[in-house]
Amino acid sequence: MGRMGRAWRRTRGLAGKLRRALTPSSPAWTAASWALVGVWGVWLLAMLLVDPFPSYIPIVLAGEVGPFVWFAGATLGLILLAWVVAALPGRFRAALFLALPPSVLLLMFIWGEAGAGIAAAILLILASLAAGSVAALRRRDATRGGRIFAGVVLGLTLLLAAASVTALVWPPRDDDKRPVLHVDARASTLPDPGLNGPYAVETFTYGSGSDPHRPEYAGGVRFRTRAVDASKLDQRWQGLGGWLRTKYWGFDPKAFPIQGRVWAPKGPGPFPLVLIVHGNHSMERFSDGGYAYLGELLASQGFITVSVDENFINSSAADDVDLLKTRHGEENDARAWLLLQHLAQWRAWSDDPAHPMHGKVDFDRLALVGHSRGGEAVATAAAFNRLAAYPDDATLPFRFGFNIRAVAAIAPVDGQYKPRDRPTPLKDVDYFVIHGSLDGDLTSFMGQAQYERATFSPGFDGFKASLYVKGANHGQFNTSWGRNDLGAPHDFLLDERPILPPEAQRQVMKVYLSAFLRAALNGQDGYRALLADPRAGARWLPPVVLVGNYADSRTTPLATFDEDLDPATGADATIRLIGHNLSVHRETYGKLKFHDLDTQIAIVAWDERVHRAGAAYGLEFTTPRALAAGSSVVFAAADADTSTLPEGFKPPKEKKDKAKPKSADGLDWTVVLTDAGGREARVPLSSDERLYPRIVGRTRRAPWIDFDPASELVLRRFRLPVAAFARANPQLDLSQVRSLRFDFDRSPRGAVALDDIGIAPGP
Repeated sequence: MGRMGRAWRRTRGLAGKLRRALTPSSPAWTAASWALVGVWGVWLLAMLLVDPFPSYIPIVLAGEVGPFVWFAGATLGLILLAWVVAALPGRFRAALFLALPPSVLLLMFIWGEAGAGIAAAILLILASLAAGSVAALRRRDATRGGRIFAGVVLGLTLLLAAASVTALVWPPRDDDKRPVLHVDARASTLPDPGLNGPYAVETFTYGSGSDPHRPEYAGGVRFRTRAVDASKLDQRWQGLGGWLRTKYWGFDPKAFPIQGRVWAPKGPGPFPLVLIVHGNHSMERFSDGGYAYLGELLASQGFITVSVDENFINSSAADDVDLLKTRHGEENDARAWLLLQHLAQWRAWSDDPAHPMHGKVDFDRLALVGHSRGGEAVATAAAFNRLAAYPDDATLPFRFGFNIRAVAAIAPVDGQYKPRDRPTPLKDVDYFVIHGSLDGDLTSFMGQAQYERATFSPGFDGFKASLYVKGANHGQFNTSWGRNDLGAPHDFLLDERPILPPEAQRQVMKVYLSAFLRAALNGQDGYRALLADPRAGARWLPPVVLVGNYADSRTTPLATFDEDLDPATGADATIRLIGHNLSVHRETYGKLKFHDLDTQIAIVAWDERVHRAGAAYGLEFTTPRALAAGSSVVFAAADADTSTLPEGFKPPKEKKDKAKPKSADGLDWTVVLTDAGGREARVPLSSDERLYPRIVGRTRRAPWIDFDPASELVLRRFRLPVAAFARANPQLDLSQVRSLRFDFDRSPRGAVALDDIGIAPGP
């Protein structure tokens, strides 16, 4: 043995002696164990001495001792689990702990925490049993009984594998019976906003002139721009991940570039300016080119359109070198601030008489459009635009003050960035948000929360609209993102089969975004009809299911349910809310899949098993109100997806063929106006449309292990013309209306969510 070998043996000997010297003896371990049991006993005794002479000893004992019994049971369970794991061979145990964490972590993106655990268990069990049984069958010294057992195990494994594959490829179900979009009398006679307009279009880029990865922002730029210091906003660009990002881009947050692709109408102008910003995607796979179809359309219609480059802010595999410092939306304030810096650049060009863009932009007509994280960024930018300084660090002054008239969000996140830990406000800005039911990335329609936070000052003529598109996903709104919303290694586990064709999804986007901008920036109010009711634009749109909500400052509110804690309070002191024979009645915050709706709603339910008849909910006016014959009763409603029975109520058993579950054909009821003389006019809800069950959006294969909600609250605006009530009863005195009531007389049971009851001008 050489010198190195002898040194290594002596080192091992010394290490062994040190380990034995530092290892506690068996009596020491026993004493330490009894000490911990004593701690447990001390806490139990302390609980029992809280009230040494209780009035009801058995009840108190059960309450005080119960948790400690539960702790002891949980301990025994952990000991049993540890015993089972310890019984496994060491090499298998090590391999299990090596494979389990990444399996659960990666599958969590598909099926959530609970589903990921089940899927990972199935995967690891299948892999272990298959390999183990094959190895057992190949052993030369295996007994006949051992081979039979291994064969049975392999057969069962193959059956389980076949069942798992079948679950992954099983066709998705669609039980939705609502009609697809169809043309009716409300169809607009305005020009199709999805068609190109009369302007010839020029395209160019502006940027740093030194982009290391894209020539269009290097030597190909038409205009060079200055860099801006965003270091106070993007504080996640740090550590090893930040160093890698800087090496890739050649700059850090102290020198962010101002870069964009421009589609501009040819002509003297001035034209409205629309900025479109992408969301989070791999920073190495550039996203800003994916809105060319919108840029070309809008520019041909007279809007200067810019697809803003913020790819350098996006996530990268480089960020994963430090999992404790990921970029999970903490940079969305920087995204917003950069948009305002783009507006500042355009203002500088417009103010410069020598610049080719001088006088080209109408700064009284500005709009921001954002997708995904960009959808939150545009609302944040509109809020920042009104501030004197950065709300999280006032040493960064803001000098913006632009006249941003419109904000549109495409499948946005909400709440990843909160200014001073508050939800982002949006005031006196027209707002539009669109989302798909098969969004595999942002599976919850979080933009509804920002929709609810959009408010208007008295005298401000503003509107807001939301649109839920059945079958639309997240990525197809951007032509470079594609059909799979998560990408490798999750591609196959997302179910792409029911997703709309990309052309259909983008046609909806083109029609709605153009109509929104024409209404908000150009004052073409006729397009508000489409934003209020998709049927008004049915001839422009593909045959899809669309659920729209709408509100504007022209509507007189009667009940918003945000007034106070009293469920009988309406929008003013002359309105009282009253329910009769309801099985459920409460006001509560609306809930999305993973988010609050940021507004109070009323949940009302009726059930013939609780009250045979006469269920109603409505408003009474202590002072009679005059309704214009050309106005309409409006309200937002959705399937509440809750029990129609009071808590604890046990209905009589019904035979299966006589049971009356909620109808998939939708709910109907009667809307009633009553005048001061007691005369009633009754119009069915279905004269507008029935209230259908929630749209189910199953985005994952094998949905039976996806424990996340498959549907959520999506409010739809209903509109019933006052003229329809006058036709129903010509004797009704519209100048003396005393009540507006919903009589739940057309469906035997149902539960609905209600919001924003009011009177809107126009039929």
